[in-house]
Amino acid sequence: MTSIRLATPQDIPAVCTIDAIVLGSTSRSSELQEAIEEGHCYLALIDMNIVGFAIINQSFFKNSFIHLLIVHPHYQNRGVGEEMMRYLETISPTEKLFTSTNLSNERMQRLCLKLGYVHCGTLTHLDPDDPEMFFCKYVRQPL
Repeated sequence: MTSIRLATPQDIPAVCTIDAIVLGSTSRSSELQEAIEEGHCYLALIDMNIVGFAIINQSFFKNSFIHLLIVHPHYQNRGVGEEMMRYLETISPTEKLFTSTNLSNERMQRLCLKLGYVHCGTLTHLDPDDPEMFFCKYVRQPL
């Protein structure tokens, strides 16, 4: 069973290690450390071991935005990403929750559609020859 909690500074090495395994580099280490220190990073744990993480904040036109959702390769295809997305939906303080993924990341696109997110736009020129697809879901009733 997966549990989810807010990351603490003590979790920085584990988060950076998982990211480096998935990304193939340590280029995001400073960004990850900053997200943890600002309270924007949540961890997925199985048997007390960190198996994934997500970064969420309200920087996308004052809406909640999931910037990263990373699951250690040994724990992929076990529902960890889905559980993390569902959790982030419950803590989002805004009525809309956005996320994005590259056109090449079909796994994330399928997850978004499975969870009821709708494709709301595509942006080119961020990554060469791999457009960024944006998804949105209403997770709160408008006030």
